[in-house]
Amino acid sequence: MSEVAFSLATRDDDAGIRRLLATSAMPGRIRMRFEREPDYFAGCPAMGAFTQVLVAKDAQRVVGVACRAVQKMFINGVAEDVGYLGQLRVDAAYRGHRLVARGFRRLRELHEDGRVRGYITTIVESNVQAEGVLVRRSRGDMPRYRFLERLYTLAIPVGRRERLSTTETQSPRGVHRDSALLRELAPARNLFPAGEPHGEIVAVDGGVAALNDQRSCKQTVVEGYDRLTALARPLYNLIGPIRLPRPGAMLNHAYVTHFCVAEEEPRTARALIEDLRSRARRQGLDHILLGFTEGDPLLPVVRTFRAVEYVSSIYTVAWDDDDDLHDRLDSRPRALDLSAL
Repeated sequence: MSEVAFSLATRDDDAGIRRLLATSAMPGRIRMRFEREPDYFAGCPAMGAFTQVLVAKDAQRVVGVACRAVQKMFINGVAEDVGYLGQLRVDAAYRGHRLVARGFRRLRELHEDGRVRGYITTIVESNVQAEGVLVRRSRGDMPRYRFLERLYTLAIPVGRRERLSTTETQSPRGVHRDSALLRELAPARNLFPAGEPHGEIVAVDGGVAALNDQRSCKQTVVEGYDRLTALARPLYNLIGPIRLPRPGAMLNHAYVTHFCVAEEEPRTARALIEDLRSRARRQGLDHILLGFTEGDPLLPVVRTFRAVEYVSSIYTVAWDDDDDLHDRLDSRPRALDLSAL
């Protein structure tokens, strides 16, 4: 085993990064892989206008990867650049070789370009190993992780194709009107994406969101299940809210982003979700994925739909003691763009 070296990724590293992602499953009752076929770099623009991909290589073999991106988010009603750290993967054979600490030393060097002061990241709640290394047992040059809030990703089935919602018969709305509504409502949530949404804008009176289908460059694959879930899967598929696919299957979904509703009106939120479901049905999708933090007043409304929940923890991350991103966030509900994680 030769010395592992760190560098910014190039096109020559594409196949190696994709191999690493395809062999790295997130732990939990449902083990999932987040792949980027057929071109890893094609999915990078969704993470932010500025993205750096750091790779660790043993000779020519990619054994670790991490991403640093800059996203435009609303902070206390004002759009500003915020960092995002994600896509952290380490080859199983190298997890005892201090690669994480060395990688973060290199990330700190990249951070010194001054583009942002603080970062946001998420850790899957069942990923005890990552939480231990990054949060509970961090030391040396590791940045400071501070827990912010839980993030619930809800997979809502779109329903049978013949079950059309009443919103499908409504006349199309104007794009300019929907964009104006989004600009009006977006500052009401901290960490809400401040850029223009990718995908199709969907709106009802008093509410707007975007449906972002990323299957062409980002895939979620079911690696497998823990023993109890595997045994219960046949029964669950008969009575559960959604079907649990066979191991190795790719989930057929789109992300819902930029979801906002005037005055947090429950009826408007439900109508908007129904419209999103109907649009997804017409595109041949099985599910839509929505993300809400535990303090979001719309979370109970979304939970009235039959859904499977996937729980993560949001952290602020900073190397500099004077960073104030965590402490200066006011009491507005928080929202993250799932498609950018």
